[in-house]
Amino acid sequence: MLAVAVAASLTLPYLILRRNAEATAEASAWVVHSAGIKEAIYELMSTMGELEGLALTRYGGLADPDSASDYTSRRSRLLPLLDRLAESTRDNAGQQNRIGNLETLIQGRAKLIDDAMRHLDEGDRDAAGVSLRQAVDLFPFRGSAMQVLSAEEDLYVERSAQTEASQRQSTWAALGMLVVQLLLLGAVIYASERQVRQRLEAESRARQAIVRSRTIVQSLREPILVLDNGLRVLMMNKSFREVYGVESEDPAGAALDEIGGGAWSDAALHQRLVDVAVRDRELWDYELTQRTGEDVVRVVFVNARRMLLSEQEPAILVTVNDVSAVKRAETQIRDLNRELEQQIEQVSDVNRELEAFSYSVSHDLRAPLRHIAGFAGKLERHLGERGDDTTRHYLSIIVESAQRMSSLIEDLLLYSRLGRNALRLQPVDMQALVAEMRAMLTTEAAGRDIEWRIGVLPIVVGDESMLRQVWQNLLGNAVKYTTRRAHALIEVGVQTSTDGPTFFVKDNGTGFDMEYAGKLFGVFQRLHKASDFPGTGIGLANVRRIVGRHGGRTWAEATPDQGATFYFSLPAPVGAGMPPGSVVV
Repeated sequence: MLAVAVAASLTLPYLILRRNAEATAEASAWVVHSAGIKEAIYELMSTMGELEGLALTRYGGLADPDSASDYTSRRSRLLPLLDRLAESTRDNAGQQNRIGNLETLIQGRAKLIDDAMRHLDEGDRDAAGVSLRQAVDLFPFRGSAMQVLSAEEDLYVERSAQTEASQRQSTWAALGMLVVQLLLLGAVIYASERQVRQRLEAESRARQAIVRSRTIVQSLREPILVLDNGLRVLMMNKSFREVYGVESEDPAGAALDEIGGGAWSDAALHQRLVDVAVRDRELWDYELTQRTGEDVVRVVFVNARRMLLSEQEPAILVTVNDVSAVKRAETQIRDLNRELEQQIEQVSDVNRELEAFSYSVSHDLRAPLRHIAGFAGKLERHLGERGDDTTRHYLSIIVESAQRMSSLIEDLLLYSRLGRNALRLQPVDMQALVAEMRAMLTTEAAGRDIEWRIGVLPIVVGDESMLRQVWQNLLGNAVKYTTRRAHALIEVGVQTSTDGPTFFVKDNGTGFDMEYAGKLFGVFQRLHKASDFPGTGIGLANVRRIVGRHGGRTWAEATPDQGATFYFSLPAPVGAGMPPGSVVV
């Protein structure tokens, strides 16, 4: 019996202590379990609050450069927290249902916040605002979270009641619970303080951003004005005050039409600005002529758009661009263009009259010249042997002069036709034209020592007949003015650039003084005697007219007795986009 009593005295307290210890351990386990669920819910609510705070900061234009990475980091914590809650409540069907409902609300709210952030990335603030409001209105998750917390608390009370006797006998268990509670409380306090600190830092950054923004706006040279929906001044920058003579540093509340001596008293502009405020439209480059009290007239482009200074305070941002100088320049250009068109028309009329006169005179002179040459020949035949040397000399002079006059008239008619005939544009092989002219001139200059150096020439678009005339004149001159050289050297080549090809003909002939280069391309202008070098003096004038009609230009360089180089250029886009055979008048 003693042994039994001793055993009982030992076993019973041991069993009681063990039972109490197990009950205490079980109660402690459930307390820790409940605490873990609460902690997860608090962390879930805190994370959602931080996501919303980041989205609202970004929506307000106050986000720092790291806000996107912060958002992504916090967003990635949601799903693990929800999985943790679901795993922790597998033994309680009621809590499972509540956690499922909470997960639906959290996922829906997070999805709309994600949409808001995406709209902000795309620059669509209106859509972002809609998504944020829908997240609050459609998915209020905090009530559901509190239901989970309340249910977990009820479970804790129920289990505590079941083990109340054991807990009263287990001071350490109570102290442990107290410690756990204190730890949880400390964690909550720490998280709250941290959130408050982060919020204060965000507010400080926001204030600094506002100060920087105002400083930037004040330093801009472009006049800027901010109005309320009643077209009263909320703010204007320094440039606006200087341009419109606003002396007050704080003109807030002034009506728009009171600014600048009536410069803004335009009813149509006021209506447009009201539309901007009420209908959220934008005003682009509205041209406004302003007259101030100082008789200053300026032309400006007004741009305006609606913006939100806060959630409940819409405003109108107005920017002004002074284009008075541009408008004056445009007026002057139009006046100058009108004068230029009149002068061009006058010059064109004079040129047409001169060409008509030249053609008429040349055409009418050919018949008398034929008569002179014909009757001079008949007179020479009529005199026969009776004519002396003086008579025959006079008659030969008459015939030669008539023939020279006829050549001059033919050249003058050709010059006139070059100005009147239409250009027949087609691809022209300049290499083939030069080869053709070289063959013809080599035959005519048989017996002469002429060295030809001809480079690779391109295909251009132009009038083949006229360009053949250009090469005939330039190469013919090179052959003619090298007749006094024992060894004549003629070079033909091209220089290419983005403006188009530039062709040249260079010789080692007589050359000329550059002082008289301005006369080279004139009609019947010669720098050498006809007795030294035959010709009428109209060939280079034909070259300039042909090249000019193709949109190019001509010039020459020379040194007396050392040769000359003649250039002509053709523009790159000559005939661009036109099929071969096109006619340009």
